[in-house]
Formats: sequence, structure tokens, C-alpha cells
Amino acid sequence: MDKRSVEYKLMRTANIVFLFCIVFEVVGIMTVMFWGPLGAEMAIYFMTFVFAVFIARKNGLSIVVKKPNISTFLQGIGITICGIPVALVLSALAAFMSSAGVDTSEDVTIYPIWLSLIAFAVVPAIVEEYVFRGVILGAYLQIEERAAVFISSLFFAMLHFSLGSVMYGFMYGCIFALVRVATGNLIYSVAMHGVFNMVNVAMAYIGITMVPGWIVLLAFSVGLAGFIILLIVFFKKNPVSLSKSSFKRRQLITREGYITLIICLCVTVMLLMM
Repeated sequence: MDKRSVEYKLMRTANIVFLFCIVFEVVGIMTVMFWGPLGAEMAIYFMTFVFAVFIARKNGLSIVVKKPNISTFLQGIGITICGIPVALVLSALAAFMSSAGVDTSEDVTIYPIWLSLIAFAVVPAIVEEYVFRGVILGAYLQIEERAAVFISSLFFAMLHFSLGSVMYGFMYGCIFALVRVATGNLIYSVAMHGVFNMVNVAMAYIGITMVPGWIVLLAFSVGLAGFIILLIVFFKKNPVSLSKSSFKRRQLITREGYITLIICLCVTVMLLMM
């Protein structure tokens, strides 16, 4: 098998993983009424993780998880926390919300907080990072690094089925992907993703469901400054050089990927209309 055939096989593998992620997600959404949010969430992530591990082993994808550098680790956590106000503003803009506030509540407070932190923060961070920054990004990194960052982030964003989540999901997806490329270690993006999820869960429990617009704008200004500074410091210490391949842009997503993106768009539109 020549190099181009091998690269196409890797692309198709990554796109098929994305397709199955969406299938599992849609099935999970449909079963919430029977299993509840927790049961559906665990079913989705169990099926997704088992399938991703199988694909990774079958295709010889090496996903490195090793002891982190403390300084790099703390910088990554700082980037995540400073980026949360930015994410809230992006979500508000996407959802056309007024200055009355940004809705950050989720149906997680019906469970003990320790259980919600595990089920809605830690588990999603581990599984989604393994899938998107491990398997999908890892497959594309063997073809083209620029495409790997963009496509894995696009797929990750579209998984969330809402305009607000798509916007900040793509932003964080790019950051997590660049961190993974720069460090070669999945542990950083898992930790960053986990912290983001934990903050969202904590906000639901302490009753922050509607945040006044002026507070969001103030937090956005301060957070954006810290966000940019920490990104510069992080990538100055961990530089990234992104390669290009001979594939045309439209060839870097296979038929399975385009079909899945169309499904995501349809589900997103349906949820907006409900």
C-alpha cells in the first residue's frame, strides 16, 4: 500500500470514529427519558470509549499519556479558566441573548455533587480527549498537522449540537489540539477539559444560572487579557510548527465525515426549533 493510500485510510478511520460518536450521542439523547441524564451520559461515553480504543489499537495509533511538567500544567489550567468568560460571551452572542444574562444551568443538580463532577466533568473530559485529541487528531497528525488541528476541532465543536457550544467548542478544541501537538502528551488537554467541565458543574450547583450582562463583559475583558497572555507564554515555551500535505482541502474530510457533519447540522437545527 503506497503512502497516499495509507493516509487516506487514516483519514477515513478518523471520520468513521466521528460518525460513530454522533450516532452514540443521538442514541443517548433519545434514551434520556428512559435512563435519565446520568444513565444516558454514561451509556454514550462507554460506547464511545470502547469503540475508540478498538479503532486506536486496530490502526496502531499511539496515544501518549505521561507525567506532566508542573509549570506547563498550571499554565494550561490558567488558559482554561481565563477562557471561560470568553466562552460565555461567545455562547451569549450565538444564542442572541440580551444583557439580562447567560444561561449556564444544566440538569446535573439532581445528583450528589461528587457524582455529577465524575459523570459530567471527569468522564466526558477523558473520553472526549481520547477520541478527539487522541484518535482523530492522532490519525490526522500523520497526514497534515494544520488539518489535524482544524478538523479535530471542527468535529469536536459539532458534537455539542448548539450554536453557542459550537463556537466556544471550536475555540477550546483548537487550543486543546495545539497543546497536544506542542507537548505530545494527552494529559494536559484532559486536565484542561476537565477543569472547564468542573467549573460549569460548580456554577450549576451554586446557583449561577443567570449572569448579568455587565458582569459577563467585565469578566470577559479580564479573562481575555489573561487568556492571551497565558497563550503567548505557553506556546513560547512549547512552540508549534504545523505542516501541510499534498491533499486538497476538500479531500481532507472523507464522505463519512461530510455525512456526519450534515447530520450534526440537522440535529442542531431541530434542537433550535424545539
